[in-house]
Order: sequence, then C-alpha cells, then structure tokens
Amino acid sequence: MRSVILLSVGFCLAVAVVTIAGDEKALQPSKESYVKVRVEVEVRGVLRETDKGVTVTARDQMYNLFNDAEEITDALRATAYTLDFTRAKDLREQAKVLSGKEVVVVGMSELRMVTRAAPPGGTSGTGGTAERPPTPTWSLQRTVVVTNLNSAETR
Repeated sequence: MRSVILLSVGFCLAVAVVTIAGDEKALQPSKESYVKVRVEVEVRGVLRETDKGVTVTARDQMYNLFNDAEEITDALRATAYTLDFTRAKDLREQAKVLSGKEVVVVGMSELRMVTRAAPPGGTSGTGGTAERPPTPTWSLQRTVVVTNLNSAETR
C-alpha cells in the first residue's frame, strides 16, 4: 500500500514538472509582441498650420525628481507637438481657423520606456567589471492624436 501511495505521489510530481516546463515554452512571447502605453494629453500652446502639418508649441513643465511639487523653472524649453487628426477629421478644418492663436488640444500620446544602451560587450571598460544595468525612464512622444480642439480664450 505504501509503495502505491509513493508511486502515485511520484507520478503526480512528474506530471506537474512536465506541465510547468511545457507552460514556460507556451508563455514565451513572440518577437512581434509589444506593449504600448497611451496616455491622455492636454497641451495649451500656440497652434501653427503649415504645408507640412499642424503643430502646437508649448512650454514643457519639469519637476524635481525628489520633490515632484517643486517645478524647475530655470530649465524652461518649448516643444512643438505634431497633431494627428485621424480620429477627429472634422477638427482639421477648425485647426486652419485657429492657426496662430493659443489653443487647448486634448488627445492621446504614447509613453515609451527609454534607457541608456549597454556598452558593447557588457563591460564598463574599467577593469572589465560588469556595469550596473541602466535605469529606465519614460519619454512622451511628440505626436498627439487629437480628440478635442478649442481656442484657449473660450475655456
């Protein structure tokens, strides 16, 4: 009786190990797999409509990494965001009318995880020790898929 129980337990463990090993192969993502992180974006700035496209130029707000309530004002810069009207084609005509004016654009953009590339060979070059993996951060893409467009004066 004892040998039957041991044999049964051993068989169950063997089946569990085979199933887990089989699941690992099934859980491996394909080379075409990906993750897109989309966020809602609101940009208030000056709209420009040209032959090349429509942009809104706005001042980037930057905050202290260790105190996100503290805005860093000495590093002010302006960024031009390209507007994509594929989801709101009717707003493209409104953009022509608002060219040169301050507007508020609401839409979607993509956040991408970015990091410093590892050095060739995976070593730091000083003594051949392995370098610590770089820390990723996030970058907001400069294309906004427009869902709403209004003059800043009407807000």
